[in-house]
Amino acid sequence: MQSPIRQIFAQKLHKALVKLLLPLEYMAIFALCAKDPVKERRAHARQCLLKNISIRREYIKQNPMATEKLLSLLPEYVVPYMIHLLAHDPDFTRSQDVDQLRDIKECLWFMLEVLMTKNENNSHAFMKKMAENIKLTKDAQSPDESKMNEKLYTVCDVALCVINSKSALCNADSPKDPVLPMKFFTQPEKVIFFLHRSTTTLN
Repeated sequence: MQSPIRQIFAQKLHKALVKLLLPLEYMAIFALCAKDPVKERRAHARQCLLKNISIRREYIKQNPMATEKLLSLLPEYVVPYMIHLLAHDPDFTRSQDVDQLRDIKECLWFMLEVLMTKNENNSHAFMKKMAENIKLTKDAQSPDESKMNEKLYTVCDVALCVINSKSALCNADSPKDPVLPMKFFTQPEKVIFFLHRSTTTLN
């Protein structure tokens, strides 16, 4: 996508999101802004994220009934969408490629850094729990493709690595059990967690 088109798209996306006209999953697209080579555009995208997150949190505070729609409003619920999006990134082809894993890490941190500015209602532990729970599922779009699921679990591992390294508060008990979007993830299975070797390359 050429730079002017990218800018116009990001601006239209931001305007629709702040008016709550688009589902939360669209906010995950901002994670890809970490790849933008222009510093000013990355900074602008970060400000858009801050604004979106602030508006959603304030809306939940001002509208008690909104708690029934947390899956579509709570900013932290962008994490599963972001993980799924990055697992399907065309640039992410090999789960053990160090350069590709660094790109995934940068995209994750672009979003997580803004979300983790505050630890509202123990949100750090909540986001960690989401990543852990995704590792108990399969990609709903490709449940029988082992390579796709490996990439999904690798992105989860990188997300867990980032969250653990940036917050000592993430090890507390999650205040609530996350609900994962069934459109993207199968029902959780009771399996043993495996931490991919890929995370060791990021430390």
